[in-house]
Amino acid sequence: MLERFPKFYEEFACLGGDCPHTCCAQWEVVLDPDTAERYRALSGELGERLRAIMTVDGDGDVCFPLNGGRCPFLDHENLCEIHRTLGQEATSVTCQEHPRFIEDYGPFREITLSASCPEANRLLFEGDGPMAFGCRITEEETEEGDPWLTGLVPLRQTMLHILGDGTRPIYDRLGDFLAMAEAAQEQLEQEELKAVATLDLTQVRHRTPEPGAGIFPEGLSFLKTLEQMEEDWEELLDRAARAQLPPRQDHQLQRVAEYAAFRYLLKCVNDGDLLGRAQLCVFLTLAAERIGAVIGIPEALRRLSCEIEHSDNNLEALLQAFWTHGALSLENCFHHVYTK
Repeated sequence: MLERFPKFYEEFACLGGDCPHTCCAQWEVVLDPDTAERYRALSGELGERLRAIMTVDGDGDVCFPLNGGRCPFLDHENLCEIHRTLGQEATSVTCQEHPRFIEDYGPFREITLSASCPEANRLLFEGDGPMAFGCRITEEETEEGDPWLTGLVPLRQTMLHILGDGTRPIYDRLGDFLAMAEAAQEQLEQEELKAVATLDLTQVRHRTPEPGAGIFPEGLSFLKTLEQMEEDWEELLDRAARAQLPPRQDHQLQRVAEYAAFRYLLKCVNDGDLLGRAQLCVFLTLAAERIGAVIGIPEALRRLSCEIEHSDNNLEALLQAFWTHGALSLENCFHHVYTK
C-alpha cells in the first residue's frame, strides 16, 4: 500500500515528559476493545487499578475518566505508568497513534501529525517554501477506492500548488483556492472526474466581491458556541476579537492552509462536500490569523486543533455552519479574502 505524509513526519519524536502540553491531559483516554479486554484480564496491582478506573462514557466507549484534568495513569514526571510498566504495545490504540491522523482511502493511506501536538506544531512551521510530502510502499494489501479519488487526488495537488505559490499574497491564493473548490464541486456532482483532475485557474470563475463584513468577528463568536475543550478558550476568543491584526505573516498562514488542505480535502469522498472542506481550510487559516494576533499563529493553530480537530461534534458543527450560518457563508469567505 502507498502511504503519503508530510516530510516532517519522518522527523517527529514524542517529547514525553518534556512536552509542555501533554496529550494525557484535557481529553479522556478512550480504550479500544482489545486493550480493554487485556486490562480486564491483567493480574496484579496494576490490573486491579485499571479495572477500578475503567468506565463507560456517554458515547458507550470504555475510557479512563480524567482526574483533575489528567489521565489517572499520567505520573509526576508526565509519563505514562502503563507504558513504563508494560511497554508501549500495552497502551490503547488512541495513545499509540496520537498525534497521528491516519486516513485509509483503499488504494493508499495518508498520515498527518496533529497541530495540537507542540512538537508536530513546531515541525510544521519550520522551513521555507511550500510544504513537502513524502511517500513509501508497505506490504499491506490495498482495496478499491472511491471513484472520486481519480479526480480529487490531482485536484488537491493543484490546490496545494496554489497555496504554496509564495510569489503571491496569501489572501489572493486563498481566494483562488476557494474558486477552484467551487468549480470542482460542480464537476464532481456531474461525475465529470476527468474534468476535475485537469481543472486549473484558467477554467474557474473569479468572483467580484459583494458588499459584506467578512466572516469576523462573527466567526469567533460562532466558535464560542461549540463544546469547549480548554477553560480559557472563550476568553482567548474575546481577546482575539478585540485585537488589532499585526502585519500579515503570509508564510505562516500558508502553512496553516497547506496543513488543512492535505488533512481534509480528500475526506469529501465520505459526504461529497468538497466545497465545505475548502471553506474549513480557509476558515482555520483566517481564524489562526485572528487568534494569532494575541498568541502567535503557530500557537493559535495548536489551540484551534485542540478545540476543533479533536472533537467530532465541533468539526461537524463547523462544516454545517458553512451552509447555514450567514456570517460563515461562501460569499462572506470570498468577500473576506478579496477585500481585506
